[in-house]
Amino acid sequence: MTRRLLFLLLHPLWRLFDRLMPKRPDFWAFATHHLHSERFIENQRALFEHIKGDDSVRKLVFHRGRETDFEVEGAVNYDVVRHGSLRGLLLLARCKVVFLTHSISMDFSLRWPDGSFDILALSARGRVIVNLWHGIPLKRLLYAANEAAFRHTDRIAYRTRERRGYAGLIASSDIDSYAMAAMFYPLNYRQVWVTGLPRNDFLTLDEDCLPRYVRDSLHVVRTLRGDRRLIVYAPTYRQTAISPGARYYQFSDAEITQLRAFLRENRAVLGYRPHYFRNSSEYFNLGQHVDGEWIIDVSQERVPEFSALARECDVLVTDYSSVYIEALYLGKPVVCFGYDIEHYMAHEDGLLYDLRLAFPGPVVERFDALLPAIATRLGMGVDEIEREQETARKLFFKHHDTDNSSRVAQRVRSCLAESRK
Repeated sequence: MTRRLLFLLLHPLWRLFDRLMPKRPDFWAFATHHLHSERFIENQRALFEHIKGDDSVRKLVFHRGRETDFEVEGAVNYDVVRHGSLRGLLLLARCKVVFLTHSISMDFSLRWPDGSFDILALSARGRVIVNLWHGIPLKRLLYAANEAAFRHTDRIAYRTRERRGYAGLIASSDIDSYAMAAMFYPLNYRQVWVTGLPRNDFLTLDEDCLPRYVRDSLHVVRTLRGDRRLIVYAPTYRQTAISPGARYYQFSDAEITQLRAFLRENRAVLGYRPHYFRNSSEYFNLGQHVDGEWIIDVSQERVPEFSALARECDVLVTDYSSVYIEALYLGKPVVCFGYDIEHYMAHEDGLLYDLRLAFPGPVVERFDALLPAIATRLGMGVDEIEREQETARKLFFKHHDTDNSSRVAQRVRSCLAESRK
């Protein structure tokens, strides 16, 4: 409480100091995950890996909490800095380039021991702020959300205002760029960069070129699956706090018995990867049935980067999560288990797209249809999968290569060059 009171008293001085401090174009700020500070992953990490050998850029990774080994190899001129420390504040004030995963409000907030947080506002003046949003949204989020969800996220006014100051917001395709512009209003469309997502580089890079922590994850997944096929179940969270009737699927004992029998028959294993954000005491109960043999834990604690699972899985089962985009990038078959689709569309986040158009596989609403849909995908050939995914690929990928991080870095450098004129 004392620290929080001190912050509230000093925050106006920070804002003045940050506004007046000259920014260094060679200081680039990265941030670890806003809730799990020990995780430096996804688009921010992929971009960091791309520039880590560039001695002309000082790469500053801001984290909270305990010191963590991020398994960085071969990086030069970089530092891991505790966010909120005096040294961290001084360095952050000098950074001309700032990368986000969600928002300034979340990624650079100061979090207190009681679970509360306060926003450390950053001046956009003289900065190149780039939002490396963590995926291609299927859900209606932020300004495009359903009314109840919008009121919930819009309660923090700064989170809306900050978008005007972004130099860039990355997108994967022209269609994706329109959705991102709508979600991030009052950001305008000219602020959207159709570069592709840096994290997708981890999907098709040669294994020897991957960061060590991704290679370690591949080893973990291969050890867990053995010589069996891997089916991954990766559902998203539900808006239980704001939407009566929102629910997490509870597998019955009979369904678990059927599932295990199905896995044995198909010489397969099910990897369960729940969403990191748990906003309710109730959650999917599949975690209670993880046995390490037929149902295995592949959560972020065990496998930080989803790319390792995407590379190894034979079928991905999800719902309204954008993780299916990574399977799509690799041409892996996907199944949507949309057990609550009507409620989700009407009373929770809702969907930006018609699933029949945007989802490259079947959408099933009942458990008794789920296992047959998975079995069909296990038996499909490459040509069949390509035909099933053709429309979704055109919707979501302008680029399909390992140069997504490179395109983002080039846009940042162009912004820096323009600012010098």
